[in-house]
Amino acid sequence: MINYLRTGEPLSLQTPEIRDFIVRAVNYLDDPTVNEKPTKPADYRNSDLLEAFDEQFFSKCYLTEQKYFTSWEMDIDHFTSYTERPDLVYEWRNLLPCSHDANMMKPRRSPEGGYLDPCNPDEDVEVEIIYTLSAQAETPSFTPRDDVNVKSVNTAKLLDKVHNGHNKDSKIKTSGIRNAIRKKCWTINEKIIEWLAAEEGSQEKFQAERELRDHLSRTSSFTMLCRSLPTVQRYCKHFFD
Repeated sequence: MINYLRTGEPLSLQTPEIRDFIVRAVNYLDDPTVNEKPTKPADYRNSDLLEAFDEQFFSKCYLTEQKYFTSWEMDIDHFTSYTERPDLVYEWRNLLPCSHDANMMKPRRSPEGGYLDPCNPDEDVEVEIIYTLSAQAETPSFTPRDDVNVKSVNTAKLLDKVHNGHNKDSKIKTSGIRNAIRKKCWTINEKIIEWLAAEEGSQEKFQAERELRDHLSRTSSFTMLCRSLPTVQRYCKHFFD
């Protein structure tokens, strides 16, 4: 999970119909005994929003960091669910790209205290969570840096769930992403060996460095877990973007 810089709201979320819906949704939340629950007037899954996901979220699932060719392949997750806050269903700051499996495993209601928001500059998900891998890079682990920080604790539990599953079926379903992480980590370790062995100033040295920078980039898949590798921490921290 990395931090993202969210910018300009897509135009498809700014129509008069949507603005009117938000007003009526707020009124409903203020007093549901008097005001009728409004009906959503439009879909939020529009091309300009998905293009913004491609650009600002690098076509990555915000929870697993699995990278897709395009955000069209992912679900749109409501950071705070429609069940809890119907007035935020079209709110740009509440919409995030998410793999279908991770979206289905995320609870429909937020736990008490909520989660860390990767788009909130005051909630640094790259620092507040400690990312580690088992010796063979087979099992990712997520630990809150501060056990007192409820958002960090909740977020670490959610990341563990969507990466490792929580029962027999979900452990099988999440095995694909764990295998993808393991394969990429082995590729990085092999590339580090090539880079260290290559002669200074050689084509091989420059090529290996470029590939390592690409693998460890924020735009690449599984950034934080790959950066946690001991070999990366020892030799490649200066490659981080």
